[in-house]
Amino acid sequence: MQLRDRFKKQRRGRFERLKIIFPILLAGWIPSILTLVVSYTILTKTLESRILRDRQTFIQLVGHLVNHDLSRTSSIIEYYQTLPEFAKILSAPNPQAAAEQWLSSAFYAHPLIDGMFMTAPDGRLIASIPNDPDLIGKDFGSEQWREQAQALNGAFVSAVHRRLPDQRMATDIVGAVRAPERKIVGYLGISVLVERIGRRLATIEFADQSLCQVFDQNGTALFAKDFQPNPGTVSPEGEIFMKEIRESSKSGHFERRGNLYSFSPIESTGWVAVAEQPKAIAYKPVHDLLGRMTVLAAWLIVLTAIFAWLGSTFYQRQTEATRRIEREVIFNEKILANMPSGIAFIDPTSRRFLQANDAFAQMVQRFGTLPPGRDVTEATYDDVKIAPAGAIEKVLSFGTPFQLIEEPLKDKAGMTHFVNINLLRLQGPHQTVQGVLYLLEDKTRDVTLRQELIGANAAKDQFLALLSHELRNPLSPVIAMVGELEANIPDSRPVREALEVIRRNVELEARLIDDLLDVTRIAKGKLQLSFEIICVHEILQRAHEICRDDIAAKDLQVEFRLRAAQAHVEGDPARLQQVFWNLIKNSVKFTPEKGGITIETVNPTSEEIEIRIRDTGIGIESEKIDKIFNAFEQGQIAITRRFGGLGLGLAISKAMVDAHGGKIRVESPGKD
Repeated sequence: MQLRDRFKKQRRGRFERLKIIFPILLAGWIPSILTLVVSYTILTKTLESRILRDRQTFIQLVGHLVNHDLSRTSSIIEYYQTLPEFAKILSAPNPQAAAEQWLSSAFYAHPLIDGMFMTAPDGRLIASIPNDPDLIGKDFGSEQWREQAQALNGAFVSAVHRRLPDQRMATDIVGAVRAPERKIVGYLGISVLVERIGRRLATIEFADQSLCQVFDQNGTALFAKDFQPNPGTVSPEGEIFMKEIRESSKSGHFERRGNLYSFSPIESTGWVAVAEQPKAIAYKPVHDLLGRMTVLAAWLIVLTAIFAWLGSTFYQRQTEATRRIEREVIFNEKILANMPSGIAFIDPTSRRFLQANDAFAQMVQRFGTLPPGRDVTEATYDDVKIAPAGAIEKVLSFGTPFQLIEEPLKDKAGMTHFVNINLLRLQGPHQTVQGVLYLLEDKTRDVTLRQELIGANAAKDQFLALLSHELRNPLSPVIAMVGELEANIPDSRPVREALEVIRRNVELEARLIDDLLDVTRIAKGKLQLSFEIICVHEILQRAHEICRDDIAAKDLQVEFRLRAAQAHVEGDPARLQQVFWNLIKNSVKFTPEKGGITIETVNPTSEEIEIRIRDTGIGIESEKIDKIFNAFEQGQIAITRRFGGLGLGLAISKAMVDAHGGKIRVESPGKD
């Protein structure tokens, strides 16, 4: 039943959240989506068509500028065509002199033209400006204009070509001159240089990455780069380009190879003005606007979703706040009730206990002055009298925690208990004092165990000291008697070998007992040192001499690298020799036969000397390195059985190095 009710509450909670989320999402998402749809359909087409219209207007303006130059020249031709005296000049038997005179006066009357010429009906040159006598009487490029000019009453604009007198790119505007009976008596032509048209167009400021070009009726481009005359001829590319222009004549635009072209025919010439621009650049304003609107709509969608989520989350949190508070209250009450330590909360003004757990109530009954049967929440701080009376005032005034560690207190039966007492000031988020936390913790068991351990450790040290003395005393006469026997016994190899075995083992036993005595002295703080100025290098050599036989027995290679310039220190020579002997002895013990040992000294600073003893031995496991300087520590039982010893050498060495104010450490890549 409870499980079913919980599921019902969860479903009801989800439904309530959805009732909040859906209206918010609909209010924000529908306008955003509609905006995007309109932007990418109607608005895009409208703006693109507007851009195309603007481009068409622009290219029509360019065409009008070109046509203005050509039509003005055509009007000059049409004017002179109708003059009777001009027809008389061409009809004369020898018109050259009169024609040259007339051209000289007419050409300079029109400053915006670049040349004039007069030809016979068959296209042979009569006179021209600029003048070239070699061309008189020869065909003056009539194939460019004669057929079209004789078919028109007005002027004809030819395709661009190289002008014969100076080979400059130009177009000829030519008109047929007729006698009164309509017979053609010759042709009058005016040359307009392509570079003049280019200079006019170069004054126009074009859009980003936009290029302008003019094609004649043959598909020849008038301009090269920067509106300079194009020296080329008709190319297949130009013919294809003109074909696409004719096919797109109604729209005035076409796309080719990622570029957008807008064109406009130049009236009465057969020429076409074209504007070229990358499509992406031409439509960039549209794309930028769509991008901004997309980002805006996306942000609106995201913010709406976030707002809907925040609203639903806030609603859910509000509905769950009561349950969470109830759970936390129950949880805190359970924790306080079941904690072994005593915890209480004191009001900062009245000093009354506002709340306390059962452990605190029991402790104040046992150690304090609270009468039996009285509830602790009815008492004040002064009624309990466990912590000092003035402690709470200092805690409230200065905020410094008050602490008594293992304070001895007697219970009602007169037994002593050791209690930790803590007073802590509690502050709110605005630094307002909320009260004082009163903590009591009975540490009697820990204190008792610690005292027992201290007593046991002292007994152990006393036992080792007595045992070492009792074992060492009988060994001294034994060593003396062995020496006496070795000195006085007759030459007998078996006997001497037996005495050598006895002496070696007795000395080993004596060294082990001496180590035990040193450990005992260190534990009691009775290690005595006699300081003097000594040379570390000499002490190392002495320690090496002691181990020479053991080194030779295992055929070990010992290398000295005594590179410390400052090798003198203040120390106890005997104890430092013992330290170095322990370290070299360990290297010899744990290094296999034919291994190597390196003894090195360096000066890290002018006031320090560092002694390094390396070997190629079995190594030390990484987890054992921290324990290697503990007494009786050899890492593993198998190592103790294999190599012997008590594991005291490094412990004694560390104590002696520490007593000299030095440091000792061990490094190993791991056990082999």
